[in-house]
Amino acid sequence: MKLTILLSDIYRATLAEDCGNEGYIGIAPDGSSYHVVVPVDRQLARGLSPMSPPSDGTPFAGYKGWHYFCCLTHHNDKQHPDKAKQYRLERAKENAWLIERWAKGLKLDLEILDDLTSSPDDNLSK
Repeated sequence: MKLTILLSDIYRATLAEDCGNEGYIGIAPDGSSYHVVVPVDRQLARGLSPMSPPSDGTPFAGYKGWHYFCCLTHHNDKQHPDKAKQYRLERAKENAWLIERWAKGLKLDLEILDDLTSSPDDNLSK
């Protein structure tokens, strides 16, 4: 069974590098479903104390046994919002590529469906 992940969900989990948060895509252990976890405070994602991460390997106390991919952040050009959107879209596509490779390493079969319109932010209200 192949899991389909929407590019709009990856876009939603691709946050600005200066926001202090991260976005994650969580995939069920059997690859049957996924969910988006956003925003997650960077400090919480790494455990309340850096020296004692969660014992089951899940960031921010996510679902036990699930696999979590931390999406790379994008450059936030505050002076040029259109450029920031373009950076975010480019990084979301890079994250999609990385998620596919990462999932292969976990022996999970998935595909990314590009469901974005010409203005990706329109998809966030779905």
